[in-house]
Amino acid sequence: MKCNIFFACCLLLISCNGDKSTAEDPSQDLTIIDQNYTEALSVASKENKLLLIDFYTTWCMPCKELDKWVFQNDSIQQLLEKDFVLLKYDAEKDTTFHLSKKHHVGSYPTGLVLNKEGYVVNRKYGFPGSDSLTLQKNVMEFTQESIALNKENKILTGYSNEISPSNYPKFYADFVNRTNTKIDDAELSTYFTDTEDKFSEHYFSTLLYFGRSAPASISDFVLSNKQKYLDLYGNTDVEILLYHLVSAKFKVAISKLDRGEYDKAVEFAKTTLSPRWTNDILPGFEEDYLMAQNKWDEVFEINKKRKDNGEFDNGYINHFSWTMYKKCDDQEVVKKCIEWMKEVTDQEPSYAYLDTYAHLLHKAGNKAKTKEIAKLAIEAAKKENQSTKALEDLMAKL
Repeated sequence: MKCNIFFACCLLLISCNGDKSTAEDPSQDLTIIDQNYTEALSVASKENKLLLIDFYTTWCMPCKELDKWVFQNDSIQQLLEKDFVLLKYDAEKDTTFHLSKKHHVGSYPTGLVLNKEGYVVNRKYGFPGSDSLTLQKNVMEFTQESIALNKENKILTGYSNEISPSNYPKFYADFVNRTNTKIDDAELSTYFTDTEDKFSEHYFSTLLYFGRSAPASISDFVLSNKQKYLDLYGNTDVEILLYHLVSAKFKVAISKLDRGEYDKAVEFAKTTLSPRWTNDILPGFEEDYLMAQNKWDEVFEINKKRKDNGEFDNGYINHFSWTMYKKCDDQEVVKKCIEWMKEVTDQEPSYAYLDTYAHLLHKAGNKAKTKEIAKLAIEAAKKENQSTKALEDLMAKL
């Protein structure tokens, strides 16, 4: 109960006023360091604080919301200042400090907490919240949990406090650095099978990134050594790894359109993952199976029910509509997605949403409307410091 009262008080402070004048000591500001890991860890160590790393990308909308609603909020900064130094880290600029490689960061935003010696205390992939108060509450819960773990001297023992980029396979480093994102499945299979130390952090990080392409023998190895992986890397990362290995089985079954193999993958998932996970992911795999069969009207109806039930926000509508733009040739479904994106862009005329709307209009053959929306998207992209190349390429086709 005390914890809930603490959060309620924090959120009341935040919601009433984001101004420094609300703090007891306005002179105390959160130290925020951009991209320089060595400096950030040095400051945290010197001040006996935890290092909170915010992994973001320039194109990630949830990352922008996290920064605006949380890390730029003066009251939140003052709540964090006592225990944390904040490192803002662009995950796609990783050629100097190699944090994205070491910590296998492939989704954004990702939050990571290190102790003053640089050992991993806690991590979180994504901070749910479609409004500022919910997002702030989730961040505060994560940071308070991290403080408690640190007081108990708990760390994830599988991760060292040193960074050794040469230990990672070249294909992994190239992929994270975005210098080569084409992956050879045979090379992956050889690496996963032939590497002797399958408990090392560089092997674990690579497996987390590319587990969906891992051979079946690796799935069996991980399952038979699940407890050791849990002891080294903790519940969050091991569950995600198991999810990727489950996904690998679904990937094969769906590629073959083999219902028998698909049903075996379902049973494997139920055996491997907790009900919380299976209840969440199995509908998505069923949707993927329908997509592979080009049953786009059924896919749309599934998502329409979710939308009508309020189960996803504008961001998910945009994600689904973009998927339909890339994969679906059913013009009726495309038209329905256009209607959805009109609603979304009327509410939120951001670059990402206008871009999807314009591309869908082009796919439907509406050149005049495509041109109109593409112009708006280019204007939004410039305001948000986003690249306009894809939109300019689209305009060139009109």
